[in-house]
Amino acid sequence: MIITPCVDDKVFPFLMIDNFYNEEELELIWEELTSMDKVGRMFIKTPDHEGVAKNEDGTPRAELKRFELDSLYEGKREESNIFKVYGKVLSNEVIEAYENVTPAWRTLITTNNDCTIVNYYDHGDYYLEHNDVFMHSCLTFFYTQPKKFTGGDLVFTQSGTTVECLHNRMILFPSHYLHRVTEIEMKEEDRNKGLGRYSFAHFYTYNN
Repeated sequence: MIITPCVDDKVFPFLMIDNFYNEEELELIWEELTSMDKVGRMFIKTPDHEGVAKNEDGTPRAELKRFELDSLYEGKREESNIFKVYGKVLSNEVIEAYENVTPAWRTLITTNNDCTIVNYYDHGDYYLEHNDVFMHSCLTFFYTQPKKFTGGDLVFTQSGTTVECLHNRMILFPSHYLHRVTEIEMKEEDRNKGLGRYSFAHFYTYNN
């Protein structure tokens, strides 16, 4: 792992870790993502863009494919490769690095509930400015190599910081930060083949 505390903006610091998962963990992740693709799960947009941030008029602020991993493995997380490996987000190494980024790290270690969304962005997909209604957000990017798209970068709009979408890059930040995902562009022959931007969104919160 290559850990980078991004603290140039003192108001909106975040943690970035490249090569977050090791090769064995990546194999497990791709095994599950590939099986999802085969049954078409990653290419179906959720009805009414369920779970996506909305404008005041109720229209979605995003265009992408997504689903809640918890709904697929309700009560049986042990059957998911992704759930088997994602626990390293709360490893001592990550927590210690986050402690050096923001005082908010203390609230991360007090969380007692989390959920995971699997996202897929293909040509023309994007996510406009929004914040997450949790305490902490963790995003990890994946794609088949070589990269077949442009865009898909994460932008923290309040600080103007752009984080390039790189394979196996993880970003951890307080959920109240406003952020967006730039539009994906792909050649016609690469579209709708699973060659776009995958991401995991892990959300952490505290429930009484």
